[in-house]
Amino acid sequence: MLRIAVVGSGPSGVYTAQSLLDQRDASPVPLAVDVLDRLPCPYGLVRYGVAPDHEKIKSLQNNLRQVLERPGVRFLGNVPVGDGGIAARELLGLYHAVVYCVGAARDRRLGIPGEDLAGSCSATDFVSWYSAHPDATGRGFPLGGRAAVVIGVGNVAVDVARVLARGVDELRATDIPQGPLDALAVSAVTDVYVVGRRGPSQAKFTTKELRELGTLPGADVVVREEELAADPGYADPSGLSATARRNVAALRGWAGAPAGAAARRIHLRFFLRPVEILDDGRGAVAGVRFERTAVDASGRVTGTGERVDIEAGLVLRSVGYLSPPAGPPREGG
Repeated sequence: MLRIAVVGSGPSGVYTAQSLLDQRDASPVPLAVDVLDRLPCPYGLVRYGVAPDHEKIKSLQNNLRQVLERPGVRFLGNVPVGDGGIAARELLGLYHAVVYCVGAARDRRLGIPGEDLAGSCSATDFVSWYSAHPDATGRGFPLGGRAAVVIGVGNVAVDVARVLARGVDELRATDIPQGPLDALAVSAVTDVYVVGRRGPSQAKFTTKELRELGTLPGADVVVREEELAADPGYADPSGLSATARRNVAALRGWAGAPAGAAARRIHLRFFLRPVEILDDGRGAVAGVRFERTAVDASGRVTGTGERVDIEAGLVLRSVGYLSPPAGPPREGG
C-alpha cells in the first residue's frame, strides 16, 4: 500500500487529498492518505482566517469535512512538521511521498521606526483573535482610541476594517468568539483608515469586498477626490483590468456622495507610504506618519517629501505574508 502524507489541512491540503483518493479509485494500487496539521482542528484559513460575518464562505468547511470522512484518509491534528516538530527527513521515512500545503502564515513587516510599539500589530494577529485561532488565546488589542489605521489595501485589510466598523449587534449573530465580541462591544473606535501607498487602480481588494463596506449599517465610507484623481487610471480606466475598473467605479460613487452622519466612518486613503509609527511618549502608538507618494511613468512609487500624520491608538499592518520553512531542506542545506 502506498502511504502519502499531506502537510496542511486547509483547502489546498484537503483538495490534494481528494485528488489522490480519486486517482486511487481508478487504480489497482491501494493508497492511504494522512492529512497532518499542527493545529488540533482542520480547515486552515476557512476556519481561522475568514471573517465571522462571511458565513457563506465559512460553510465551505462542510465540503472539506466530506473529504476527510472518506475511507482511506485520516486527519491527524497537533502534529507540527518542521520548525521544532517532526523533521522533514523523518516524515519521508514514514511515507512514500509527502505533499506540503502549508500556505503563508507569517506576516511581512514594514521595517519602519515604531513598528514594535504597543498597539502596532499585524492584521494576521487581529484576524486570529476574532477567529479563535489557538495561537491567539488570551490576546487583546487596544480599542480605547478614536481611530485605527490599517496599512494595506487587500481583502484582509478590508475584512479587518469591516469588523472594526460593524455594529456589535450584527456580529453577535455570527460565530465570533465571546471575548472579541465583548471587546468590540465597548470599542471606542469610530474612524478606521485603510491606507495604501499606491493609487486605487493598483489596490488588491476585490470589488465584492470593497462594495460591502458601503452596506454596513451605521458606517459611512469616506474617499478623497483629490487622492483618486492623482491616479491616471481613475481619469481613464479603459486600460485597467475588469476588477480595477469596477473598483474605481465604486470609489467614484463614494467620492461624489454627500457627507453622512453615521456613527462610524471607514476612510479609504491612497498615495500614502508609512515612514514612522508615532510614539505617545509611553511606548504606545499615537498615530502613523506617512509620506505622500506618486506613481511615475514606469509604475514605480516615488516619494514627494510631503508628510501626513494620522492619529490612531491601533495600527494593523496588512502588507503581505511569508511561508514558514516546513518542507525538506534544499540540497546541500
